[in-house]
Amino acid sequence: MRTLIGLAFVLGVAGVAVPGTASAAAADYPTAYLTKTQYLARNPDPGLPDSCAERDITLAAGRYNWGFRAGSSSPVAREIRLGAGTYRWSTCLNPDGDGYLHTSVLLPRNPDWDPASIGWSWNPSSSGTYTWGSFLDPLF
Repeated sequence: MRTLIGLAFVLGVAGVAVPGTASAAAADYPTAYLTKTQYLARNPDPGLPDSCAERDITLAAGRYNWGFRAGSSSPVAREIRLGAGTYRWSTCLNPDGDGYLHTSVLLPRNPDWDPASIGWSWNPSSSGTYTWGSFLDPLF
């Protein structure tokens, strides 16, 4: 019971959210988000520093849709198979003058596993405050 309460606390602090689906698996393994909200310029100066968010996440073994959150858009970048374990998860925006290079990296704590990454270019339609980041949506 103590482990279950501890896990519930860790997941709550980590910002895991439950999407609105009827699947029993989705209720057991909700979509995980790593996001940041900030002001973004439509055409940012390429000399601006990167903006990043990161955290540790413990995942069940299985297939996941891994994608980006960019304002109201949430495109899936790829499907990935992950082993059960803890990962260091990061997401960053790198200003490039025309928009942003948006990347996300999963670094497994298991030294026998390779890191994984996704990336895409994003140009907000106008300057303003946006919520951006990445998500992992279990497919089991």
